Amino acid sequence: MIETMVVLSIMSIMCHLVLFNYQPLLINIRLDNHIAKVNRAIGLSRLSAVSYGANVTFCALKNNQCHSDNWHKELTVFTDTNKVGKFDGKDKVLFYIEPTHSEDMLTYPRPFITFRYNGTPMGFHNGTFIYCPKYKQASHKGLAISISYTGRTKIKNTSKCQE
Repeated sequence: MIETMVVLSIMSIMCHLVLFNYQPLLINIRLDNHIAKVNRAIGLSRLSAVSYGANVTFCALKNNQCHSDNWHKELTVFTDTNKVGKFDGKDKVLFYIEPTHSEDMLTYPRPFITFRYNGTPMGFHNGTFIYCPKYKQASHKGLAISISYTGRTKIKNTSKCQE
């Protein structure tokens, strides 16, 4: 009986130590996975614009309109044939990306990114996505995706989440 109690005590201490260090690992995996999805969506949006020879928009839709404060919600990539930044008329959805985790935040300084037929972002749509895990605590570094004027992306670490 005593041996069982000792073994259970040791196992509970080991589990506690393992689970305590497991949380940051899960956060980093979630961060890497979602930033990879967003980066892939940007690349596929650019490729689709070139393939279709049309404008392709990537944004968070709310009432068929792109909104800059909804980047952490479901994201949509669609062909944008009429008014840019609005899902209407002959526009066709190409794919969706699920929302970020409820404790995370994804931001971008513009309401949408539209790629032209040549693969470049329209107007001043270049900028930087910032993904912050557990943004309310500001306890973890985030990742950023910078989009150049040519439409290419670069992923880098950012400490803006800890400000």
